[in-house]
Amino acid sequence: MIYAIYVALVLAAFLVVLNGFLRGAKKAQIDAALSLVLLGLVITAFFVGGVKLGLLAIVIAFLSAVATRPIAARLASRLFSTSSDGGGGYVGLPPRTLQKISRELGKPIDPNKLMEDMFSGNDSKGNSEEALFDYCEQQQSIQPLLREFRVSRKDLKELYNKLIMAGAGQWTCGHWVPASALAYPESLRYILIRREENIQETAFNLIMYFEQGSPLQT
Repeated sequence: MIYAIYVALVLAAFLVVLNGFLRGAKKAQIDAALSLVLLGLVITAFFVGGVKLGLLAIVIAFLSAVATRPIAARLASRLFSTSSDGGGGYVGLPPRTLQKISRELGKPIDPNKLMEDMFSGNDSKGNSEEALFDYCEQQQSIQPLLREFRVSRKDLKELYNKLIMAGAGQWTCGHWVPASALAYPESLRYILIRREENIQETAFNLIMYFEQGSPLQT
């Protein structure tokens, strides 16, 4: 019985993570339902197996969510590309450092936090942006592009803000698009080549690239 509960926990954790990568009007309701299922399974594990096996169920649920995240992201990308009859190969989740930076950059604006930062002089968003630019400048795959196109840190900041303003400031398949767009050589080259082109079109194509693996054609 307890092993069946553990298997169900792994599946439920995977579905919770997968739903986090998807979109739709029912996303919040599905997430709430899956979370209740997950909680119910953990409680059942405590009743069936006692405290030790119940605690093990919590650990299994957490580790399953972490371990299945790359699979869920890839499956979500495949579902997006299938529904639109496009796409190619998903680029995968960002490296851990970029994920950490992106989580800060992609947080919704909290008015209370904004006021707190203003009074304390702490610019958390600005600090996260600087961390992103540091990351980009340190990548060996990015450095040749920065030299080739003579891109300064000021230029990176300008490109990042332009992408935000053009609608690229959104999450898709684990990527905060404007951050990943600057941190991957393929997408950065695409942006730099198209600097004088329609920025809204550029932003849309970048979203499709990180969501579905759609080719970036210049």
